[in-house]
Amino acid sequence: MSTTSELLSKDIVDLQDLEQVQYLQTLQADPAAYAAYIQEKSGRIMSEVLDSKRAAFAKTAGDMARMMDMNQNSLAALDRSQDMLAMQDHLIEQQATEEGAIKSNQDNTRRQVEINNWYYENKRETLFVLQLALLAMLTVVVVLAAAAGGWIGTAGANYLILFVVVVAGGTWLYRWYYTTYIRDRRLWARRYFPEDGKVAPPSGQLCIGAGGETQPVAA
Repeated sequence: MSTTSELLSKDIVDLQDLEQVQYLQTLQADPAAYAAYIQEKSGRIMSEVLDSKRAAFAKTAGDMARMMDMNQNSLAALDRSQDMLAMQDHLIEQQATEEGAIKSNQDNTRRQVEINNWYYENKRETLFVLQLALLAMLTVVVVLAAAAGGWIGTAGANYLILFVVVVAGGTWLYRWYYTTYIRDRRLWARRYFPEDGKVAPPSGQLCIGAGGETQPVAA
């Protein structure tokens, strides 16, 4: 069946070729008709070529326009991304500045609280010394009055006055020495140790630094 169809198709093609050959031979017998035929065929071929070229040019121009649009869109997206990045960097820098200002304010506030507390306790210490001096003077006045009234002897009064003066003077001297040389200059309730950071404790124990932090000591 397939062989018969192939033969029929071949015969049809051969007949068409024969028809074209006969038509050309007929045209060649009439030079004017042949020239018109050739001109028509050439014009048709040129028209098809021009149409094909125009279509190809239009497609290329469209592709180029789309590529240019894509390039411009990419550049615009890049510019927007750079603007967003610059904005983000500005926000980060601004937040870092604000964080530094907040931390500085916190440090200043904390230090001011420490200073106020130190001076407050120092004034209380001064008030304590003044009260001690007042009590010592009152005690001395009472002892002198008792000695003048004959209630106690002169030697006993002298011993009592000496005891009061020694106790009051010793207490004042101890408070002065402690505040001047032993008490921490930053925190009133903390004691200062001159050996901090100079003498290492035994291995495995904690070393307390000047700032109050603890660090383990290696072997």
